[in-house]
Amino acid sequence: MMMAYGSGNGVQQDFNKAFSFALKCAENGDGTCMFNVINCYKEGMGTDKDIDKMLEWAIRLGKLQNPENLQKSGYITSSRLNLAYMYRDGTDVEQDNFISYQWFLIFNEFKRDFSYIQQEQIVKEIQELENKLTTEQKANGQKEAEKILGRPLKNMENLYKAEL
Repeated sequence: MMMAYGSGNGVQQDFNKAFSFALKCAENGDGTCMFNVINCYKEGMGTDKDIDKMLEWAIRLGKLQNPENLQKSGYITSSRLNLAYMYRDGTDVEQDNFISYQWFLIFNEFKRDFSYIQQEQIVKEIQELENKLTTEQKANGQKEAEKILGRPLKNMENLYKAEL
């Protein structure tokens, strides 16, 4: 229903109804719907623009376990990368390199959702960001990222490698 109302496919297009269905679906933990809710709050589509709620949903999505389904996993991994960029660049949030680094480390868990070439670029970006961190921040990044996730990171040995 979310997609039908959002696109006007078979029903009259209604962004408010599309958002309402997306939110109900997102509240049940569906990553695709969560991704759509994030964009609705960011753009003010079908709801009021609300950066705090956008951020809340982006973090909720970023904390989910990645499923084997590449498309569904891609929404989660994309959310993680978007959070890393938001904090690195200070887009819609206060700029914070350390929080950005934590989200890059979390992104690294399933970076294979992205192309090899994209991964190579992101590895360079992580290395550039590390140059802006203190020794203590680099040492604590993994521990703090694991606190966000509520579980251990499993791919740290491949942080500086693109994966197939």
